[in-house]
Amino acid sequence: MRLRYPAPPLVGILAAALLAAASMSPMTPAHCGELRPAQSNDDLSNPHRGFLLWGTTVGADGGLPDNHYGASMYQIYVPWREIETADEQYDWAGFEKRHLEPILKENPNATFVLRPVADYPDGVSNNISFYFDKTEGQLERDYPKFLELAPLNIAAHDYSSCGGDGPGRAPEYNSPAMRQQLQQFVQAFGRRYDGDPRITAIHVGLLGFWGEWHTSGCEAWEPDATTRALVRNAYAAAFTLTPVHTRYARSSDLDGVNFGVSEDFFPSFTAMCNAYSPKLPRCDDTGWWNLEWGFRNEVPAARENWKHNPIGGESPYADQKKTWTSRTADIVDLLKRYHFSWLGPAGQHENTGSGFPAKMRAIKRALGYEFTVRQAAWPDAMRAGAPISVTLSVENTGSAPLYHLYQTELHWVDAGGATRARAAFDFPLNALLPGAAPSTQVSATTVPASLAPGSYSLRLAFADSWRERPGIAPQNVGRDSTGRLSLGTVTVAAAAVDH
Repeated sequence: MRLRYPAPPLVGILAAALLAAASMSPMTPAHCGELRPAQSNDDLSNPHRGFLLWGTTVGADGGLPDNHYGASMYQIYVPWREIETADEQYDWAGFEKRHLEPILKENPNATFVLRPVADYPDGVSNNISFYFDKTEGQLERDYPKFLELAPLNIAAHDYSSCGGDGPGRAPEYNSPAMRQQLQQFVQAFGRRYDGDPRITAIHVGLLGFWGEWHTSGCEAWEPDATTRALVRNAYAAAFTLTPVHTRYARSSDLDGVNFGVSEDFFPSFTAMCNAYSPKLPRCDDTGWWNLEWGFRNEVPAARENWKHNPIGGESPYADQKKTWTSRTADIVDLLKRYHFSWLGPAGQHENTGSGFPAKMRAIKRALGYEFTVRQAAWPDAMRAGAPISVTLSVENTGSAPLYHLYQTELHWVDAGGATRARAAFDFPLNALLPGAAPSTQVSATTVPASLAPGSYSLRLAFADSWRERPGIAPQNVGRDSTGRLSLGTVTVAAAAVDH
């Protein structure tokens, strides 16, 4: 499992030395505190998992969409036309001001799934073109105008309907000039957003209708396997920190990479049709558009990609959405079987505020990671500036791994509730896979030398490596109001004085 952001400098590198020092320290106590907290069943809204909301047109719509279940992830379609105003001239600041900042203003803990698009059918009616420069005309064109001009002269196709979707304007994806421009954009996209803590995932997008790598109904215009492979490889090179997923489990899309998959026709194109009785609505398992078919017939190795990058999906049709609440057990089974981390933005969570709360909470809990602390042990007496050892046992009781770097920390909290000191220690949260036994590790850290002597409440935090972002609450009883697990009371002695 690759780390998404740099680890804190003392974590891991000095752990062994600190642990050895702790074992020889005169402050190592004869007694230690220990906690085996019970697992909780409450509804947690942790980052990068759960329900995904529509965020593309918040500025045009005048506010955030309804949020019935504590969601903090928003999908943003990124019109290529908005970003690249001239060849290799990118207006990232303008894009963020128009699309990210209005959401962050209302929901500071928001994270984003970004999907660039060159062709969003009927984008005008869907407000995709809301921020386009109207003087350019061609509002159904979602890619930059310069692509059609000399010296590139990339051809395009206007359409009123392709399989019932439209109108729109589709570029010629398979020309040498277009292939070069696609790769150039992906490289710039990666320079801007790889490693950005606000980003839950990057959807490769860019090709075909809605960035889904097809032009269904107008198949003659589809990006071919060569184009798809070039764009796939460009993403693999450009994004080495931020999670990436693509639309289909298809050889040209997933060969040689560990991208996740976005199943945008959930649950119809997820499993084989005979997996559930009665058959799920609109089910079709006869080709690569079906996730399980793709794993069986095109990219068998990609079945394990969920261990590296996330699986997500959405349900665009009413009968698909209805299955969430009419066949909840089947939906939960699917989510766990294929290791989904989120559902949305289209789904029953958009429509259901109070009608099926227990069923929707069951679906939400089946999405993504879930960390349950099984045991923690620590010295109940310690000295400021001295090393200590900590024993921690955690189980991933969820459906998928954590794909972003969070660090385990001890927090010393005074009687007034103020956090007086923090210390990180090494624990492999990213390596915890669902279904595995709890991981138990003895780690080392140092009590901050600046901590005043006294009695403190010791608390365990799963903190984002970027301090401004929210942490992860463990699925345990005994958490405080910020999601930290209260361990017990410790006594801290003054730092030793050098003579």
